[in-house]
Amino acid sequence: MARSDLVTTPHGRCAILELEDHQLAAALARLPEGERAHAERLAGSRQREFITGRTALHELVDTAVAILADDRGAPILPAGFAGSISHKGTRAAAIIAPAATGHVGIDLERAVAPRQDIGRRILTSREQPATGKDLTRVFSIKEAIYKAIDPIVRRYVGFLEVELHGETAIVVDPAKLPVALEIWCIEHAGFWLSTARARRL
Repeated sequence: MARSDLVTTPHGRCAILELEDHQLAAALARLPEGERAHAERLAGSRQREFITGRTALHELVDTAVAILADDRGAPILPAGFAGSISHKGTRAAAIIAPAATGHVGIDLERAVAPRQDIGRRILTSREQPATGKDLTRVFSIKEAIYKAIDPIVRRYVGFLEVELHGETAIVVDPAKLPVALEIWCIEHAGFWLSTARARRL
């Protein structure tokens, strides 16, 4: 059996799922036909990520309809839902929320120091310096933010366009990024689990 956890976050319900290699075939067989056909066209880590991510999503969305991706790679959920998926190794995390509450994003990262110093790439000069696994936490939160923002602006958003100050996320230039943000992050089973909600201003 796959190991899964259900987590309630301020931004929606979340499922975290881990599939080992020997569980992938059975999980693939349980996916709706359209998802199964798409997964069978993938290989290696991309196939694993798709199967694990969609299996996690179906823990939250009770539908036999295939949940495929839009042109930006985000899952196309049934009407009335917003959602997001994140992958890390054998694990995936998915979140869903009522679409009326805003767009949501999720990220899952190992709660360890990054292999390289990514501080200059992800921290602005006004943000609190971070090192070790705290730097990975900042990276994870910003990843969740950008997944929440993308359906609104539909463009690449750089790490330096949003700043974190404590538990608050601030847009550097609201004229270029007209959104209001909420963030949340916990350490869960050795991983940072980050969620974000974005609303158009």
